[in-house]
Amino acid sequence: MYGELWAWAAEQPARAAAAALLLGVPVAGALAQQRQADRKKTEGGSGATSDGGGGGVLARFVAGRDLRPGDPSSSASWWCAGVEVARDRTAEDIVAERSGGWETSKEVRGGVLRSLAAGAARWRCWPGAARSVVRLAVPVVAVAGWLGRWPVVAAVVGVLAVAGVLAAVTGPVGLGWWRPRPAGADLVHGPGMWAALRPVLGVGEAERRRKWLHLPLDVSLAGARVVLRLPAGWAGGETGMKAVDAIVTGRLPGEWTAHWHRTVAAPYVEWVRDAAPEKPRVLPKSVDWIQTGDPLKIYFGETPAGPAYVYTGTATPHIGVSGETGSGKSTLLYIPLVAARMAGWLVTVIDPKQNSLVEAYGKSGVRIHTETYECCMAVAEFFVSMMAAEKYNSRRYRGYVGPDAPVGRVLIIDELPSFREYVAAWWKYIVKERGFPPVLIWIQLILMQGRSSNHRVVVGTHQFSLDVFGSTMARDQVGTKMVVGEVSAPSWAVAYGVSAPLVDYDETIPGRGAISLKGRRRKKILPDGRVERAEEIQYAYITPEVSDLLDACPPAPAWWEAGAPAPWITARDLARADSAAAVADFLPGGRYAGGREDLTPDTDTDAPLTLGSMPRSEPLSDVSGPGVVSGGEEGLAVADLVEQVAAEGIEEQRYTIAQACAVGIIRKSPGAARQYKSAWIKAGKDFPEGEVIRGVSCYTRAELESVFGSPGEENADAD
Repeated sequence: MYGELWAWAAEQPARAAAAALLLGVPVAGALAQQRQADRKKTEGGSGATSDGGGGGVLARFVAGRDLRPGDPSSSASWWCAGVEVARDRTAEDIVAERSGGWETSKEVRGGVLRSLAAGAARWRCWPGAARSVVRLAVPVVAVAGWLGRWPVVAAVVGVLAVAGVLAAVTGPVGLGWWRPRPAGADLVHGPGMWAALRPVLGVGEAERRRKWLHLPLDVSLAGARVVLRLPAGWAGGETGMKAVDAIVTGRLPGEWTAHWHRTVAAPYVEWVRDAAPEKPRVLPKSVDWIQTGDPLKIYFGETPAGPAYVYTGTATPHIGVSGETGSGKSTLLYIPLVAARMAGWLVTVIDPKQNSLVEAYGKSGVRIHTETYECCMAVAEFFVSMMAAEKYNSRRYRGYVGPDAPVGRVLIIDELPSFREYVAAWWKYIVKERGFPPVLIWIQLILMQGRSSNHRVVVGTHQFSLDVFGSTMARDQVGTKMVVGEVSAPSWAVAYGVSAPLVDYDETIPGRGAISLKGRRRKKILPDGRVERAEEIQYAYITPEVSDLLDACPPAPAWWEAGAPAPWITARDLARADSAAAVADFLPGGRYAGGREDLTPDTDTDAPLTLGSMPRSEPLSDVSGPGVVSGGEEGLAVADLVEQVAAEGIEEQRYTIAQACAVGIIRKSPGAARQYKSAWIKAGKDFPEGEVIRGVSCYTRAELESVFGSPGEENADAD
């Protein structure tokens, strides 16, 4: 046989050389691979290569795989094209790496030949079937040419040429068969990760990676899982666990959380990718106020989580606004005021600084008090109203229905710290009493008991310090704490707690601040398990709409407009409130309210209580009626006021104390005149009763001169 083979080779040397080439290359490759495997066994290793390197050269040649053993160089499969997996890139390669690959086709625009060349250059990314066909076509063409069957050679070459041109021109997405398959994490991160994990786990080289390590196709998705089996005899320990965790998470993008399962029969560890942090919502610089139609649900602005609604029907229903001077906290007080009036509630405003909430002056259903004694009277009446409404509600639940049903009320105290100081100074130096003024106690009681009787409190303050509220229990009733404008670290700590994270917001934007989440329906749980206490907010700007909104509200009851106390307050209610909190002397007609008679109500009757009118610190230009001068401190200038009085020539013209000071009837400032009046009454002297017009006491010239003296005389001393 060998003689005939040599004779044939001698007669046809060209064919013999081609046959030797076709048979010699695979045989030489197989022998080389076997020799390499034998060398690894001799060195103590295993003949198997890493995943993807199994099989001989001939098998890989026929299957269209890489002839070089080792990990795959692309993500190509038998039916789908792939993308190149470059693991040995240098820093220069990464910098100089150009975009493109399968996504661009610049070569197509340069001509078919360049496209073919580019397609041939991407040989390792071709589908396995395509590479197998091309490889097998070479011996087919050689054998056909050897046998002289040139039509077969031409047909095979023509088919391959047409297929190559179509593939190069149409690109990777022209044929679904040719669409590239992206490289998954198993190909990109798997080899390097396994090379680092294998020594730590003590796993031999013969073990295949896919038996121990599973990586998902896309590790960038939230919830993606990486699973690693652990050898049953692996000691590990804290150091080993940290090393394994660092190897895996250090090679993967994003944040991962490890879950170790070492108490099961087949121990393993899995890593789950954490969800990407939500991109914070960019708050607008201006927000319009929204009507909710519910007095217990008030819209205050926009937060990164959406609209901020304050629910005042919770166990801690009251609202507090904190901010430095000029930050806009007084502007925020308009929101609960308007929301209350739109629901038919009545609003009492304590404004010791006398310059806030000016848009609400003279509006129906709103009483604004600025003088210290007036503010004390208003708080006293509000306190008794709360106690009486509580009693009424308890009776109603038992079937009792009274003639005057209580309505919801809101007490707004702007500048609570200033009000406390005003009360303390008035109590000590004007009234000249000792001890603690009961007004501050009433505020604490209203905060703690006002919820069930629909008596709410809204407080404006510089900070929520304990000495402002008097007790921790009272301060904690302010369930919604709001900060507007710039805030210091101490102010933040007393508002939300020392452990509450400071919310970083741009305090230069008007109306930007923070709002607490206590009492809201939606709470955000932080990664460490804490409930977030505050979040950034852009408060709604309502000031331009306040006047129109209040004008559209339902009118207040007649008793309110007349300045009378709440009609559901009976004599018995007042007696009980006075015995518990000493309020009688502060109500109209009481010792500290400009009256001279003690209030000694009949404690055996529930008849409606009849008291004097509650004063209202409205602008003097709004006081109208027969014999009343318009203008004054908030109206006409002094010269114009004198000219008006002279022109009208009314003998029984009535003046408020401020107006009398302005026209010269009283040679004192309004504040000094009121102090003089208080000292006069305290000395037991009779002060003219005057006439109360729309809640403002007005006096004739003769009545005023009987106390303060005529303009040409020295005022008599009150003592």
